Amino acid sequence: MSAPLIWIFTPFVAAVGFWFLKKQRKLNLILGASLCLLLVLLTFALQLDIPNTIGPLTFQISSTFSLLGRRFVLDASQTPFLRLIYSFLGVWLLAGLISATHHYFTTLGLAITALLVAAIAVQPFLYAALLIEMAVLISVPLFVPPGSSITQGVLRYVIFQTLAMPFILYAGWAAAGTEANPANERFLLQAVLLLSLGFSFWLAVFPFYTWVPKLAEETDAYVFGFVISSLSLVILLLGMDFLNTYVWLWEFRGLSDALRLVGALMVATGGIWVVFERNLKRIFAYAVIIENGFSLLALGLHNSIGLEVSVLLFLPHLVVNFVWVLALSGLSDFTELNNAGVKGLMHTHPFIMLAILSGCLSIGGLPLLATFPVRQVLLENMAQESLLIIVWALVGSFGLIFSAFRILAASIESVDERWTILESWPQRVVLSAGIFLLFVLGVAPQWFYPGMLRLLDAFERFR
Repeated sequence: MSAPLIWIFTPFVAAVGFWFLKKQRKLNLILGASLCLLLVLLTFALQLDIPNTIGPLTFQISSTFSLLGRRFVLDASQTPFLRLIYSFLGVWLLAGLISATHHYFTTLGLAITALLVAAIAVQPFLYAALLIEMAVLISVPLFVPPGSSITQGVLRYVIFQTLAMPFILYAGWAAAGTEANPANERFLLQAVLLLSLGFSFWLAVFPFYTWVPKLAEETDAYVFGFVISSLSLVILLLGMDFLNTYVWLWEFRGLSDALRLVGALMVATGGIWVVFERNLKRIFAYAVIIENGFSLLALGLHNSIGLEVSVLLFLPHLVVNFVWVLALSGLSDFTELNNAGVKGLMHTHPFIMLAILSGCLSIGGLPLLATFPVRQVLLENMAQESLLIIVWALVGSFGLIFSAFRILAASIESVDERWTILESWPQRVVLSAGIFLLFVLGVAPQWFYPGMLRLLDAFERFR
C-alpha cells in the first residue's frame, strides 16, 4: 500500500463509481463528503514510511508509487496540503445539498481533485502540466452539463489553460538544460520566459484574464467558484514547488520585480474594472483576479515573510470564495444577479446579502475581516520595496469596497420596510457559520497560522 494509492487513486476510482449513482444527487453528495472526511482523517491516523500498528496488524504505507516509469510521491510534508484540499472538497460537497448543483458535481469534483493532487505529487515536474490539463478538460462537463450548448467563456477557459501546457513543458526542458549547463544563459532566459508565460495563462495573469469574468457570467456560480479556487490553490503551490526545485530561478535577478509588477497590475486593474461592473458574478470573478494578484505580490517580496504570507492567504481566500458563491447560488434561484436584481433583498434575504457583502469586503481588505491581518503584513513589508505598488494595491482594494457599498445601497432600497426572511434554515445556518468564520479569521488569525504554515514543509529550501 502507498500514499498515492490512498489519496489519488482511491478518490479517482470512487468518482467512477459515483457516476453510476448520478441520479441520486443527495446520496452522491453525502457519500462523496464522507469519503473526503475519511481521507482527511487518514492523514492524521497513518504514518508514512514507518510501521503502523492497529491491534495485531502491523503495516507500512510507502510515500512513493511508480506508474509507467513516473513516480508519485506524497510524503509526510504534504499531509497539510492533503488535509486542506480534501476538507475544501468535502465542505463544497456538503453545501451542495442546499445549492442547485447538478448530478455530476460529486463525480467530477472528486476526479478533478484527485488529478490536482496527482499534479502536486508527480515527478518529474513536467507531467504536472499534463495532469492539470486533464483536470481542466474534466471540468468542462461541470460548466456545460449534457444538453447545454458550450459558451464563449468556456471556450476561452479551455484555450487559455491549454496554451499553458506547452510553455510549461518547454520550460521544464529548458530548466533541465540550465541544470546541466549553468553557464549557458540562453537556456536560463528560455526557461524563465517560458515558465512565466505558462503560469500567466494558468493563473489568468494580466492581460490574460479576460476569460475569467466571461466564464463566471455564463456558468453556474457554485461550479465556477469550486473550479477556479481549486486550480488557483494548486497552481500557486506548483509555482512555489518550481522555485523550490530550481535554485537559479529563485535567485534570478528581476524575478521579484516582475512578480510585484504583475501582481500590482492584477490588483489595480481588477479593482478599477469592478467599479464599473454591475453583474454580481463578474464582480466575484474580478475578486478572484485580485486574490491571485495579492498572492503574486507576496511571492514578489522574495523572502521568508513573503512565502509565509502567500500560504497564509490560501485559507481566507478559500473561505471567502465558498461563502460568496454559495450566496450567489442561492440568489440565482429567484432573481437576476445584478444591482437591479438585489434591490430590497436585505429585507427578505439578509443572510445571502450579508454573505455577499462579507466576501466582497474581505477581499477588499476591510479590518476585522478574513484577509486583513495577512494583507496588513504584506503591505507593511511591500512598503519597504515600493510605495507605488502600495498605491496600486490600495486602488484595487478600494474598488472592491466601493462595489460592496453600492450593492449594499441597492439591497436596502425598498418601498416595503417590513422584514420577511425567506431563506431556508439550512441556508441561514451555513451562511451564518461562513460569515462568522470570516470574522474569526480577521480577529483571531493566530488560531489558524501554525497549520497553514506547515504547507511550507513540502519545500525544503523554504523551511
